[in-house]
Parts: sequence; C-alpha cells; structure tokens
Amino acid sequence: MIRKSASQRFGLSTLHLLCALALMFGGTSAHGQKKGSPPPLMTPSPGLAVPSPPSNLDQTNVVYKNGDDPGPPKNARGDNCFLPPLNALRAGMVGVADLQVPAKTQREYEDGCAALRNKKMGEAEKHLRKAVNQYAGYSAAWVLLGQVLEARQKTQEARDACSQPLTTSAGYLPAYLCLTDISARLKSWDEALKFSTRALEIDPSTDAAAYAYHAAANLNLHHLPEAERSALKASEIGGNNADSRVHFLLAQIYAAKGDRLNETAQLREYLKYATDPEDAAMVKNYLAQLEGASR
Repeated sequence: MIRKSASQRFGLSTLHLLCALALMFGGTSAHGQKKGSPPPLMTPSPGLAVPSPPSNLDQTNVVYKNGDDPGPPKNARGDNCFLPPLNALRAGMVGVADLQVPAKTQREYEDGCAALRNKKMGEAEKHLRKAVNQYAGYSAAWVLLGQVLEARQKTQEARDACSQPLTTSAGYLPAYLCLTDISARLKSWDEALKFSTRALEIDPSTDAAAYAYHAAANLNLHHLPEAERSALKASEIGGNNADSRVHFLLAQIYAAKGDRLNETAQLREYLKYATDPEDAAMVKNYLAQLEGASR
C-alpha cells in the first residue's frame, strides 16, 4: 500500500491493501488507514551498504481493484458492493441464503451501498445492521458490515461480523478474504496466512488479492520462497490490470532474499504504473540509491 495516497485521497485507500472508509475511486482503496509501515527490509550484501526501501511504502496492503470506479451498488441477487479488495471478486459471488433475502431486507442492503457511494459510513452501518437483524443469514450484508466496522476502527466487531457467515457456510470466500484483510492491517501475520490459505483453497485460480495477502504474510513470517511464489501468482492473475503495488511487494521479497537484480527490475515495473507523483519520486530516489550502491 502507498500510505499517503491511500489516506489522503478520500479515506479509503490502498493494502491495504484495501476494506473500509469509502469506495475506491481513481486508484485509491477503501480504507482510512492509520499511518505506519513495517520495518524497512535490507538487502543482505556483505561489505556493501544498500539503502532500505522507502519506509512509507507498505507492502502489506496490496489492493486489487476492478476498474477505477466500481460502478453503481449491486444487489444481493446478482452482485455485491463490497469494498476493496473484495470488490474484485468475480460477479455472482453470493451465498445461497443471499438469494432468499426478503425484499425489505434487500432494500436495506442497497441503501447501505448507496450510503457508501456517498461516503456516509455511519449511515451505511445503520442500514447494514438493520439488514442482518432482519435476516441473519444474509452473508453479503455481514461481510460488508464487517468492512464498514473495520473502516470505523471497530476491529473486534468487524471480525465478528466477517466471521458470521462461516457459521452456516464454511466455504464463503468473501468472509475469509475480509478476515485476511483485517489480520493484515493488524499485522497478525499468522492469522493472515491462515485465512488467505483457506481463501486460496476455495478459489486457487482467480483470487489475486488472496495471493497478494498470502505473499505479504509469508514475507513478514520470513517464508521467502512461499512469498515469492504467491506474489508472482498474484501478478500473473492480475495480468496488465494487476495493482502496481504487487511489484513493490515483489521488490521487498527480492530485497529480503538479497536478489538486487530482481529487486531493481520490480521497482522499475512499479514505476511504469505508479500514478501518484510523490510515490513515484520516492521510489525513483530509492532506486537511484540502490543502483548507486551497486556500482
């Protein structure tokens, strides 16, 4: 995640990628995240001083977006209005119980979606609470409520809400991805690894965000081969639409492995797609230091 653009553009930005303050528009993500980043990684290289990666670029919240504007809120019978990174889940990802939602309850959900589009988090929470109170089996509403609660820094309530669908449907992918996101934000890497692993068991072929979280968790747990494999898979699935931050994540992994050549290559890839001038300048400066140290 790029913290500055994430928190400043409109309160719901990138990692982190990634579940909360408002919907993602124009390259921002959906979380109003507190400032703070993991300790910078150093490239092991005996006898050669190498700069650490920019400390205000955070690899833990790589967000995948389904276009810059997620479009109008969808209803429970066809799609969802999840916040990033869940908005990148393929259309039609709804629980069986969601197809049986009463019309009145569905309207509450849709009103919650509309409130999110207007960046009214308190109003969205109110509508979503009504929806799950009216119909406790509404999985999509529980997960979206969890994302809103996380955005409002009600972390334990958010975890409880995102866990609720799993009491009736152990294979509900959005719940696992929501729990992964919360764990990553808390830097609870064992939990993030557990939940992202389960998400990938459910969908091993199309869920780029889960692979990115899986990579970030493994990186922070110092499981570097696994981190590299998952990050490369995230990049492969995302293709040309992959979030640029996956390249920064890969650069961090290669830095930890002492692979300066691939670290440099990934930073250059990142710069091809970076949209924030300050973020790009920061990485360019670091890249210049890295290349200077190798001469």
